[in-house]
Parts: sequence; C-alpha cells; structure tokens
Amino acid sequence: MMPMKKCAIALSLLFGSALALAAELPAGTVISADNIDKIKNDTFEGHTIASLLTERMEWRVKNNGWKLPLIKSQEIPLDPKWVKASQANTGKATINKDTCQIDGWGAGQPFPNIDEKDPQAGEKVIWNWHLGQLAGDSAYALANQILIDGKSGIHAEPVFEYTRYSMKGRLSGASTIEGDGSERGRQIVAFLSPADMKGLGTFTITYDSAKMPDVWAYIPAVRRVRRLSGGAWMDPVGSSDQLQDDLEIFNARPCWYTGYKLLGKRWVLAVAHSKSPWNRAGKTDEEKFPILENKAPFWNLNNNVFEPREVYIVEATTPNEHPYSKKVLYVDTKYPRVYYGEAYNRKGEFWKFMEFHSYPAKAADGFRDVRTSTGAIIDFQRNHATVFVADVETWKTNSPTTSGKDISLQVLQAAGR
Repeated sequence: MMPMKKCAIALSLLFGSALALAAELPAGTVISADNIDKIKNDTFEGHTIASLLTERMEWRVKNNGWKLPLIKSQEIPLDPKWVKASQANTGKATINKDTCQIDGWGAGQPFPNIDEKDPQAGEKVIWNWHLGQLAGDSAYALANQILIDGKSGIHAEPVFEYTRYSMKGRLSGASTIEGDGSERGRQIVAFLSPADMKGLGTFTITYDSAKMPDVWAYIPAVRRVRRLSGGAWMDPVGSSDQLQDDLEIFNARPCWYTGYKLLGKRWVLAVAHSKSPWNRAGKTDEEKFPILENKAPFWNLNNNVFEPREVYIVEATTPNEHPYSKKVLYVDTKYPRVYYGEAYNRKGEFWKFMEFHSYPAKAADGFRDVRTSTGAIIDFQRNHATVFVADVETWKTNSPTTSGKDISLQVLQAAGR
C-alpha cells in the first residue's frame, strides 16, 4: 500500500497534470460531436464546458448534430422603468392561491429578490416570467413558422403577424392598468401565407385571474368566427409540435400547474444576443434561414452564437389532464427569460426539447426590451420540429398600437377579409 504522503503527492501531480492539460477556450470555438469529449474539461469564461451543458444539451450535441458557437457574454441592459417598478414590489407582492393572483403587484417583476430557500421560490420565478417580462406594453412582429421533418427537412412555412397589448402591468402612460383591471392582455395572430391559410387567425383575451382565456378564431373560408374552448391552453397548435402552453416555452397562468420546485441555479450556454434568423429576400433555405443548418435533422440552429448565462432550474408539475407530466425550465436569474424547456410524457419519459433565442433591443420610445428572435420545439418521438423565426427588421415595441381597442375581434375579422 502506498504511504499516505506519497499518495497525496501522486494525487497532487495527477490533478496538476489535468489542470495543465485544460485550457481556456477562445470565443469562436464551436462545440460539436467531433470535439465535445476532448474539450469538456476546458473552460470558457472560467466555467468548464461540461458544467455549461445540461444532460439533454450534451445528448443533443453528441447524438443530434447540435453545434454551439461560443461568444463572450454581455450584460443585458435593463430598462430603468422596469427596474424601478420591480423594486417597488419588494416586500409587497404575495401569491394569493385562492384568487390565482399576485397581491401587491403593480408592474415589472413581482419578486425581484428571490431567496432560494423560500419554499415558494420556484413558483415566484414563474410568476416573474408570467407578469414581469421585459417585453414592453405592446408589440408587433412578423414571423415564420417552419415545420421540419427530421429526415426530409422543411415541408411548410406559414407566415403570420402577431400583435400583443398589455392591459395590466403597463410601464408607459399615467396608469399601470387600462380598462377595469380584469384583463391581463390581448393578442391577435393572423396568417398571411400560404394561400390556404391566408386570413385565418385568432383573437385572445387573457385575464389576471384563474379565469381561462377567451379565444375566438376567424375562418376566412366561411367568413365566420368560432369561439374556442377556454381549456385550449393544453391543446396542440395546428399541425405544429407545440401546445398552446409551449409558446415561449411556458404559456400558462402559473396557478394552472399543480406545483413548482426550484432545483437550484447553474450556468448554461444560451443565446441572449441572437443573430437575425430570417432573410425574407432569400431564395434558398440557406439564404432565408441563415442560422439553421440545412443538414439532417434540419432543425439545429447551429449558426447562432451561445454565451454563458446563469439560470434558475424550475421543475413544473402539470395537472393530470395535461399531455406532459412535467416541464423542466431554465430561466435567466437576471431578468425573466426562459432559454430551455424539457417536456416529459405521462410515463416520465423525455419527449420534447424547447430552445428559444433572444436579443436586447430599444423601442422607439426608448424602452429597453428583450425580443425573441427564434425558437425550436423538437418532438423526438415524432422526429419532427417546429421552428419560429422573427423578422427583426419590422419588429415594433410600444408602437403602433395605442389602445386595447386596437386589438379586438372586429380588427381580426377585417384583417381576414
């Protein structure tokens, strides 16, 4: 048996050799299946590559062709109005489980300072996301919903307009509330192409309570409006790979889930300073969608740029009637932003991986917002994915919509005709 002193020396030499072999990787390094095992112990901004990849991220890199080009991390400028409103909630905002509301919340994120030991910490992270996003009081975006088969590639590209207006938690104007205070917001989604979908759209009113959203669909073929079930938040969206609940990864009123658990904090590689994902003048898939790699499985956003971000890990448990048993969410600790989501089926088996990219921007009125550039919902059981890309050139925050009356069923019908 080796004497204790010699054993310690040997371990020290071994550990020292391992450190000597590890290196700080330069920006521009691309993590891929070809090099991941070689560089896992190397660092980027002081974090080992192994520590920056979740289990599912590493699996995707090794088995699904995902590549992660590295860039140096940058601070996200937080809007001063949003910061002031968020801090004003300190010590005032509380979760009212009976009414499914946050008492004491005015605007911004309701819980700006979260204690990891708080038994409600996970739920508070999700309420911050639900109520306190850096999204502005209104937004208009043009987007492309790309449907992708893992073997054959892109097979549909419907284009739609999205208009959103906040009725509560407003940061522009004299009041944080427009209307009687019952509504959280309004939105219209209207498809522009292809021809067989043109004019199809939905108008939605969401509420600041447990009340299910009111949703109407306009069907141009019959020039009729149909009211949809309020429980549609758990339903699939057309032929895509997402549920209504998967929009921006988590799209439910937090009280509709049965529970939350904060699993901790960690660092991951995520896209917070995205490149432009959609060139509308492009002719080929490579030209139109420059961050998508045109290679099986065709849904990998391999040409964007990833940086270290610290995130909360929240496990969200669904109600029994939900298709998923749970979601695991990775939420930025500096401001409410969900980068990744993992969805598990009722047997507890891994089902879908959700990945959303964003970038900071500045609205015409000076508000600093964070916008989604692209998102991917990958269904590994179907070998199919839905990828969204936004036209960042035409995105508008806090304009041109000036009132909640501009977002209505009549507006949807007029657009569809």
